[in-house]
Amino acid sequence: MLVYIKTFGCSSNRAETAAIKELMMAAGFKLTPSLRDSDAVIVNTCTVRGETERKVLKFLSALAGKRVVVTGCMAAAQPALIARHAPNFSIVTPHNLPSIPLALRMNSRTVTLSPSNSMPEPAPYAMGAKYTIAISRGCLGNCSYCIVKLARGKLVSLPEERILSHISHAVNGGAWEIQISAQDTGVYGNDIGTNLPNLLNKIINVGGSFRVRLGMFNPSSVQAYIERLIASFEPSKVYKFIHIPVQSGSDRVLESMERRYTTSSFKEIVASFRSKYPKITLFTDIIVGYPSEADEDFEKTYEIIKSVRPDKTHIARFSPRPHTPASFMKQTPEAIKKRRSEALALLACKIQLEKNMECVGKTFEATIVDRYLHGGMIARTDEYKTVAISDCKPSMLGRRVLVNVLSCTPFYMKGEIIHH
Repeated sequence: MLVYIKTFGCSSNRAETAAIKELMMAAGFKLTPSLRDSDAVIVNTCTVRGETERKVLKFLSALAGKRVVVTGCMAAAQPALIARHAPNFSIVTPHNLPSIPLALRMNSRTVTLSPSNSMPEPAPYAMGAKYTIAISRGCLGNCSYCIVKLARGKLVSLPEERILSHISHAVNGGAWEIQISAQDTGVYGNDIGTNLPNLLNKIINVGGSFRVRLGMFNPSSVQAYIERLIASFEPSKVYKFIHIPVQSGSDRVLESMERRYTTSSFKEIVASFRSKYPKITLFTDIIVGYPSEADEDFEKTYEIIKSVRPDKTHIARFSPRPHTPASFMKQTPEAIKKRRSEALALLACKIQLEKNMECVGKTFEATIVDRYLHGGMIARTDEYKTVAISDCKPSMLGRRVLVNVLSCTPFYMKGEIIHH
């Protein structure tokens, strides 16, 4: 049976897809990159936003006549929604991935929803310059708008020794970039008596030449050990890159969101990292149009982006998710969300372009980590800046190079290799 796998959503979902691939091959299935040629389809879903949910449902509607197993966050949080739109498709939650091969072999629809308190084994390293490992599942937050808590449940952390073993195998196999993923990396280890700085300090002692990219962490999750976390970034093996969502520049809105931090604490964390590593790259996230967000609240959000100047700002219009407290609140009109998000996007784009322009004409050490969609390859600087190199071949994957930045857009830079 030829199986096609479609993945929606975050890096944790992509890591789970890698584990699903290993399960399928171990069970005797063959994988195909072609949906048309496939006999069966596994859809790893995301339901964090309404826009993504609609994309998932549209994709499912195009699979009529195929044997399909739906997994991922939508399978866990909204199985009834899947059943309404695709009543013949099997459903397996992320807690039950080993059940997917059996579901595909069944002649009738199956539904496996039972929860689990264990963390699934990460996918073994396959090939390539990058390896993503999910270090935990679930979180400790109760954000008023978030459906992921319903899908992923309480925090379950992967033991350090298992993480280190998988990273060691990946590095020995040729991986140069290790991506650490979770719903919130900042709460890692809270349930097993350790924490994120401890884990990072052990990862950098793994032998071999590689870089670590730490995934998103919430401000409230790292305040208790922020100085130790900042210190753990000092080794050259750790990308000088942080992804810290602020979500709103209004403390009143943050309190309604139940985010458990203030704009001041967000700024203090960013300032502390920048004081130690002046060139560090900062990504952040903003939700525009949260229920009750007034003009003055949005103005504060605009100002915090203007003052903090992130290297990249992901802007999402608020999307009410089923079963969440925020979905029962009075919603902000779509026209207002649109106007505010467009204004903020213009500001974010301007800042991103200005920050990338500062790099033009300069040289950086970087690593070739991926293919460039328009030909050539993608390199990452030690601050995780993206440099597209058109005259670079796939044989250079994993190589350290010195690149000269020739030009830029708000989203990436273009350069040339001047030394291997």
